[in-house]
Amino acid sequence: MKSINIKAKSFVAIIAFAFMAHTSFAQTIPVISEKFGQARVYTKGDSLIVNTGEVERVWVWTGNGLVTKSLKNVLTGQKYSNSQKNVQSDWMLFDPQIEKDKMKGQSTLLECDWNWLKADASLLHAKLELLTAVVNDDEGFTNKYIEVVSQIRYESLKLEVQHVIWVYPNSPGIRTQLLVKALAGFKPGNFSKNDTITKYYGGTLPIPGGRAEFLPLDFSVKNQRDYWGYYNDPGNRHDQSMDMLKEEVVQGYPLFQIESNNWASGIGVDYGNHGVCVIKESPKTVNQQGHNTGSFYSGSNGLWITGLGLLPGEVTADRFRECWANWTILYSGNNDNMQLAVKRFDRARYPAFAERDLFILGNTWGPADPLGNRFTEESFVMKEIPALAKIGVDVLQIDDGWQKSQAGSSVRDFLPKYTNGWKDIKAEGDKFGVKFGLWVSIQNAKVPDLMKDIDELGFLSWKVDFDHLANRKDFEDRTKSYREVMKHAWMKTQFTLCPEYDNLRYGWYYAKEYGSIYFQNIQEALPEHLTMVPYHVLRQHWLMSKYFNSNKLQVMLQNPKRTNKERSDAFRHSHSYCFAMGFPFIPAFFQSAQFLDDDGQKELKQLISMYKKYREEMFKCYTFPVGDVPSNDSWSGFQMVNEQADKGYLLLFRELHNKEIEKEISLKFLTNKKIRITNLEDGKVSQQKVNVNGGVVFSLPNPASYLFLQYELLK
Repeated sequence: MKSINIKAKSFVAIIAFAFMAHTSFAQTIPVISEKFGQARVYTKGDSLIVNTGEVERVWVWTGNGLVTKSLKNVLTGQKYSNSQKNVQSDWMLFDPQIEKDKMKGQSTLLECDWNWLKADASLLHAKLELLTAVVNDDEGFTNKYIEVVSQIRYESLKLEVQHVIWVYPNSPGIRTQLLVKALAGFKPGNFSKNDTITKYYGGTLPIPGGRAEFLPLDFSVKNQRDYWGYYNDPGNRHDQSMDMLKEEVVQGYPLFQIESNNWASGIGVDYGNHGVCVIKESPKTVNQQGHNTGSFYSGSNGLWITGLGLLPGEVTADRFRECWANWTILYSGNNDNMQLAVKRFDRARYPAFAERDLFILGNTWGPADPLGNRFTEESFVMKEIPALAKIGVDVLQIDDGWQKSQAGSSVRDFLPKYTNGWKDIKAEGDKFGVKFGLWVSIQNAKVPDLMKDIDELGFLSWKVDFDHLANRKDFEDRTKSYREVMKHAWMKTQFTLCPEYDNLRYGWYYAKEYGSIYFQNIQEALPEHLTMVPYHVLRQHWLMSKYFNSNKLQVMLQNPKRTNKERSDAFRHSHSYCFAMGFPFIPAFFQSAQFLDDDGQKELKQLISMYKKYREEMFKCYTFPVGDVPSNDSWSGFQMVNEQADKGYLLLFRELHNKEIEKEISLKFLTNKKIRITNLEDGKVSQQKVNVNGGVVFSLPNPASYLFLQYELLK
């Protein structure tokens, strides 16, 4: 998202005002009103109310900023507030400096959702300079929403702050974000750094950095906190002991001590049959904190989220700079319903487009052992194009080695090494109906080079590699490049962001407006630890589908017959079984069509032809894991749910060592419903009544086999 420039807005619906009062008590704010679809924004007295049609959030102007008064699930009437508590922070007692301030009779608190702890609140009276409400779409990079911007001046801190709210119609959540700009005389020492710790009576206790968000949740009543996050470096988590997903459920109430969590991207505060979920739109992963991504803090006062995404030296006077955004999502029901609400909001924020993002991708690096740049030679590429077309692969992505200069992280010249440039390769692609993708070391790439490659090839899916995002400037530079390239060739290019290796990169809830995320390098032979094992692949796909939208994930699919037999049982599985593991995602044919034998070509051609009949419908679905966690002796799989239709899809796997010919699988959102089930490969149709636990019995006579089914609700 670009920094907000209120003066540059030209939308008809802008309502702006100058608010001249400079006091420390609540003020009545002028009336504003804006509607878009089911979404509505308005003010009343000292309150700002935003409503998506499903969720309502109320802020109150305190004279120091906006503080959240309540959240409401509009569909159920369930309200969340903690009116018995003041907006203050118990954990600040652990900071010796704050203890001294308290003894002096000073308060270190801002009476608003955000806070920079080191400041003296007696000097922090705010001036609300401007308030706007406009319909926006972030230059087409997200769905349309109402954008509410409050611009607030803190004269004593020499700071200006924009509090930005995105209100998507018919959405289960609301996005908030802070942007900060320095005024003349700004002192970085007053601006908080990262979260830290302190030693207190022999204990190690957290000291939060700048607070970016606050929700008045009541932790004195029965609740549990569900934390989750995904790891980065997925290629090096390719075994059964290193799951991609980490989850932790914490029970016990009331909360007397502060409960902190610094590894999760999301928290669900579950009150039994309803709850509130918050997700950090940041590069945070479980094993890599990223740039000042902060923590979740739960206590008697409510839920607090730190992680501004800015450090003191990054606050500048020339422009507003973004902090990390946060999503607040409401749901009713159980964890399945929370997963659905998360995916619905994620898709509003990060839409996927079939014309741009839906394809089967072939990649030249797949057969490597370990280096694949030899497969970028023109002779190989010219043979691979018709071979891919024969089985139905849509895009050939030429990995590292296509560029003029040397391969690897230091490469800078991203123009083709081939004799006639792209001319002959493009002609061959056109002849066989194959589009193209390219690998790029993005931090060294020149935008004009990327634009030239697109212009000459017509469509490009970029595999973004060797990135390093250590500070705010890195993020700004990278997203600026993505936007320039994509606006140059709208809907004709996309970037697949690579989280490989334990570097500071993108995470799983950030920057997905630019395309997809690349998932797990896996190989046929070398390096050894990346050897493809079918149940490892299925296990990680299954885990990723819980809190992540599958149509934003490119998954690597290897040739089981060429995989090293000493390190994998892949050879005991069919091509179809291994390829079907990618159906709910964006399949990346991480192998060479030239290396398939005749039987393999026929098998995959038939499978891909059948898959293509349904892939666009599946692309619109929300995917959920069903069955047991894959372990090589389970029944496992995926359910694809279409909220807009009365049908969905099932993909079920009976693993190699499973002994059960029949298995009851619990399905999502179908309890006590009657459904018609069609086997999409053999056409057989049956009807079943889903039992009270969501269970339906399925049958497969042989292990290492699968079912690809469509279900339809019957009245």
